[in-house]
Amino acid sequence: MKIKGAVFLVLLGCLLLSSACCPVGGGVSGGIVVPTVGYVPQGWYQSGQSPYGTFQEVDGTKWGVVEYTDSDDYDMVQIYYGDVPPELQGKESDATALIGRAVLESVTFTPEETGTITVGGHIAGYAKAYDEFYDVYDMEIVFVDGVTCIDIYAIFDATAGDESQVMALINSIDL
Repeated sequence: MKIKGAVFLVLLGCLLLSSACCPVGGGVSGGIVVPTVGYVPQGWYQSGQSPYGTFQEVDGTKWGVVEYTDSDDYDMVQIYYGDVPPELQGKESDATALIGRAVLESVTFTPEETGTITVGGHIAGYAKAYDEFYDVYDMEIVFVDGVTCIDIYAIFDATAGDESQVMALINSIDL
């Protein structure tokens, strides 16, 4: 019994030490910042969250995600946050590189429109397509803030009102 108690105390000590060493609040490992959303449209709610490191690419790039959903018609915005991918390192404000990354991330659709927009004061690349069958838009938006890359996937009904809600939520992202 004494050995089990000692093991328990060692494990508890390790847990307390590791929690004391980890940043609290918006920062996570490596200075990656968890995005916050300043405006959530009426009827929308935070429908999911996975911490940084939940997803990892072949090149070692790690991601977490925060997801918002419209309870009325199920429009959705997924905000992935993580490491700056190798192809964007040193090109954090390069429009061509940001558009290229948005196109690369648009795995669920074939972009019909690409370009740049400003999100939270940052230049962002985007890729967008209309799905005639479902009457929705798919959109990828990519930008970098410091050491944090933001990759947003949005799907929303093809109406001006729904697009306005999605963009208002996206434009309220803060790091």
